[in-house]
Amino acid sequence: MRRVLAGVVTLAMLATTAGCAPDEPTPEPLSSPLPGAWLTARIADAPTVAAVADGDLWASCWADDGALYAANGDGNAFGADFFDAAVSRIDGDLTRLTGETLAGGEAVGQVWSGAGFTRKPTGMLCRDGVLYLAVQDLRLDFNEAPAATIARSSDHGRTWEWDAAAPMFGDHVFTTVFFADYGQDSRHAPDGYVYAYGLDGNWRDSFDDSVPDPQDLYLARVPHDAVLDRSAWEFFAGFADGSPTWSGDIGQRAAVLHDERRLYPGSDDFSVISQGGVVYVPQLDRYLYTSWTEYTFEFYEASAPWGPWTLFLSRDFGPYPWTTDAYGGYATTIPSKFISEDGRTLWVQSNVCPCAPAGMSSYYFGLRKLEVAPLG
Repeated sequence: MRRVLAGVVTLAMLATTAGCAPDEPTPEPLSSPLPGAWLTARIADAPTVAAVADGDLWASCWADDGALYAANGDGNAFGADFFDAAVSRIDGDLTRLTGETLAGGEAVGQVWSGAGFTRKPTGMLCRDGVLYLAVQDLRLDFNEAPAATIARSSDHGRTWEWDAAAPMFGDHVFTTVFFADYGQDSRHAPDGYVYAYGLDGNWRDSFDDSVPDPQDLYLARVPHDAVLDRSAWEFFAGFADGSPTWSGDIGQRAAVLHDERRLYPGSDDFSVISQGGVVYVPQLDRYLYTSWTEYTFEFYEASAPWGPWTLFLSRDFGPYPWTTDAYGGYATTIPSKFISEDGRTLWVQSNVCPCAPAGMSSYYFGLRKLEVAPLG
């Protein structure tokens, strides 16, 4: 989440920009299935595909024009100017990725909470050729997210509009927002709604005792042509006779996933629900939520947007210092553009900040292979 000098290039970047992906080590067997999981999986130790860029987070969407649009935090992205949040267009495939930064800073969102806060992108969506970007206020020490709003672009990311009068979400409620990714231009969306997930309090566990750590993943829906109309949003409010119910009152929201596990208890005590992404894999008819802790990846799967969600991969990379051979990362997402034809090979984007005590960083748009297989 810190600025790094533009022009720093990793070996993975050099390989991909040269036009071919680097050789990958022989993979380990797929993991033993976790209790109740529908999938088994394995994930690469580190990214093997990257774009020469500067920044982190990289929430993304696959647009109608075939490009991937991604929003980074704190960096130069693909340009010369530093932004706390910027939107770029990324072209190419897994053999070569190139990018162009389109807009950033005050052009993509505003800070609602005053001094001591900055803007951070948390989710992107493309539907009917329109891009949407969720932007939150994040305290400069990364330990509080009190407000968020959503901006819209009708010209593929070059200009953005939003309601400048007030944030869409405040009081630390549903302030880390990311959208269900239904493929190119949301082609696999099941109905006329946009589905969005949200966390309360912070984007990950907070090191401030006054800010609760996220333990719940919430779900909302809104008509696809009314995303910026806060009054049109409905929140999952539990089940009635086995069917999901919805309420326009955000106070009636119910979690679709609750996980109160703590990893590395007694030392770091990490909570496992964090800002990530949810992608729908049509070939498997499955939703995947990619979460993380500072040392681990925590991935869940479900057959419907509202769950039930089951942990199918928990990969522990161990405490710092990490090496360049094996490391985790934060803000884990799976861009739908790079899902294989059979739906069993996916690519996870995550980052490591150069300010972290890791001895290394991956502060760019970088992808590592995730392989999944249904059980039975």
